[in-house]
Amino acid sequence: MRKLLSFAIGLFVAAGTTANSAEIKIISAKAAGLILGVLAPQFEQTTGNKVTISYDEAGIVRKRILSGEVFDVTFLPAGWDEVRVKLAGDPIAIAHSELGMAVLSTAPTPDTSTNEATKRTLLAVKSIVYTDPKTGGIAGVLFARMIDSLGIADAVNKKSKLVAGQLNATFVAKGAELAVQLSSEIREVPGVQFVPMPLDFRARVTFSAAAAVTAKEPATAKAFLEFVTAPSAVPAIRSKGFEPG
Repeated sequence: MRKLLSFAIGLFVAAGTTANSAEIKIISAKAAGLILGVLAPQFEQTTGNKVTISYDEAGIVRKRILSGEVFDVTFLPAGWDEVRVKLAGDPIAIAHSELGMAVLSTAPTPDTSTNEATKRTLLAVKSIVYTDPKTGGIAGVLFARMIDSLGIADAVNKKSKLVAGQLNATFVAKGAELAVQLSSEIREVPGVQFVPMPLDFRARVTFSAAAAVTAKEPATAKAFLEFVTAPSAVPAIRSKGFEPG
């Protein structure tokens, strides 16, 4: 009851600013765009406020925050301690997804049941696409750690294409044998199947959000955070391959 009351109050406060066309600026990790692309328009329609969103890989978003860029809300999967001084409060978990691989739907499902089977799979394929870990993209960072731990980083990187800001599974549809990304992003691409990582390297990646300590529209930013964590947001979150929280 308290949460619903707080949410209603937040929307009332935000609605009170719509006469002046309140606008919040969000800077977000790319992968969160799947849910923000649905929830932001719903928030605009519900409150009459405007949301502008700028996307980058997570590491770049953190650099933008630390450089002093003005924003109201940010969405990130990790690295909150780096930017804590720039936040008005603790990050709130919005949605989570799982790290995995993509191959064509018509291809045999690769064996990733054990670490050794996964090594054989990754060494056997001729081409791999994953997010450049230097950008701070969480899927790329986690995969780089995995192949390093498995002792196959050099062999894998010799045949890998490093990308940023894309749905990596689209490269599988165009001819690459395997791509690595979050399940929510892989499932956005027709004609591919999701393959889980071996148990030791399965990772649930949670995207959280926080308001900026220097937000120009703090009330509207607060209302937005309440909107995307309300029960009414769950269908939109799940429709994009995420689970809430």
